[in-house]
Amino acid sequence: MISNKYKRVLIFAILYTVLFVFDGVKLLASLMPFAIANYLKYLVYVVLALYGSFLFKDRLIQQWNEIRYSKRKFFFGVLKGWLFLILVTVFFGFISGILRQFLGLDGQGLNQSNIQSTFQEQPLLIAVFACVIGPFVEELFFRQLLLHHLQKRLPGLLSIILVGLVFALTHMHSLALSEWVSAVGYLGGGIAFSIIYMKEKENIYYPLVVHMLSNSLSFIILVISSM
Repeated sequence: MISNKYKRVLIFAILYTVLFVFDGVKLLASLMPFAIANYLKYLVYVVLALYGSFLFKDRLIQQWNEIRYSKRKFFFGVLKGWLFLILVTVFFGFISGILRQFLGLDGQGLNQSNIQSTFQEQPLLIAVFACVIGPFVEELFFRQLLLHHLQKRLPGLLSIILVGLVFALTHMHSLALSEWVSAVGYLGGGIAFSIIYMKEKENIYYPLVVHMLSNSLSFIILVISSM
C-alpha cells in the first residue's frame, strides 16, 4: 500500500519530469492563448515551488534549524561551494567551447538566448525566476528528491552523474547538435551542485544558495552587458 506522502512525492516528480524534462510546458503553451502561454512557465514554477515547500516542509525546517546554529560553517560552506562551482563550470565550459569550435558551431544555446530576450522585455520577472524561484524548484527536484533517492540505490558517483545529465537535458530546447554541446556546460553545474549537496550531508540550503548566487552573478553580468 503506497502511503499518501509517497503519492505526493510521486506527483511532484511526475509533474516536474513531464513539464520540464520532457518539455510538456511547451505543449501546454501551444494549446493556450498567447497572453497566457507567455507566462505559463512562470506560473508552473510558482505552483511547483509552493507544492514543493509543502511537500518537503519538515525536512526544510529541520535543515534550516541546522544552519541556524552553525552560521559560520554555513557561510564558509557556501563560499567553498561557490568557488568549487566556478572551477567546475569553467572546466566544462572550456570543453563545450572546444567542441563548439571543433564542430564549427556559432552562437549560444537557446536557453541562454531565451533568458536574454526575456530580460529585454521583463527584467524584473526574469530576475525573480532565474535567481530565486527557478533555483529553489530545481534544487528540490534534483537534489532533495532525485539525488536523495538515487544515492540510496546506486553508487554515489553514478547518482551524481545521472542527476547531472538530467539537469543538463532540462536546459536543452531542441535536439540540435548545438544544444547538446551547450548542455555540456550545464552538466558541470548539475554535477557541482550534487557534490555540494552530498558533501554537506544532504542539506539543501548549501547547493540552493550557491545556485542562487551563481544565477544572480550571471544576471548582474547580463544587466551590465545590456547597458
